[in-house]
Amino acid sequence: MKIPLPRAFRRRRRHPLSWRRRARLFLLDLLGREETPERVAAALAVGVGVGFSPFIGAHVVIAILLALAFRLNKIDTVLGQFAGNPWTLPPSFAAGYHLGRFVLRYDATEVPELPWSKLLHRDFWKSFTGEGLGPRLASFLLGNMVIAVAAAVATYFVARSVLRLYHRRHPRVALRAARRREANASRRDTKRAIRS
Repeated sequence: MKIPLPRAFRRRRRHPLSWRRRARLFLLDLLGREETPERVAAALAVGVGVGFSPFIGAHVVIAILLALAFRLNKIDTVLGQFAGNPWTLPPSFAAGYHLGRFVLRYDATEVPELPWSKLLHRDFWKSFTGEGLGPRLASFLLGNMVIAVAAAVATYFVARSVLRLYHRRHPRVALRAARRREANASRRDTKRAIRS
């Protein structure tokens, strides 16, 4: 049985409009235009959650692994993780650190505050050694994971409502997406029946 190509890679009739329209349709197809709004929103939410997580340097890998585990659109997930970037992460990490200190109830006598005025000096990084390392690291990880989960939940609800509005305004796209989902479901059922 021949497996059909995703719509983004199928040959299209020449459209009388410009190459910009074709490029836009190609991009929309890659982003999962024909998937349900809930699945696309979930992929974006997972990506944003990973982007705000404290695991710098592994964001793309974690996003792809989670997309594979939950069977989400990998491109949407990777694009969502770019929400954590050099302009958003520093304030997010600082807020996460303070939130973690608040949640874990560390006061200044147990773990002194970080010397933020010496951020660009060599002495700043010495404050992460010794007895203060464990509580500071726990504060940082916990607070930033809370912020990452909150950002993911907010992204899911906002993206879902925007995509539902898009499908309402473009009913042909929603109808085509529903037909494609039904075809994929029947194809999966046929494969299961053949295996059994």
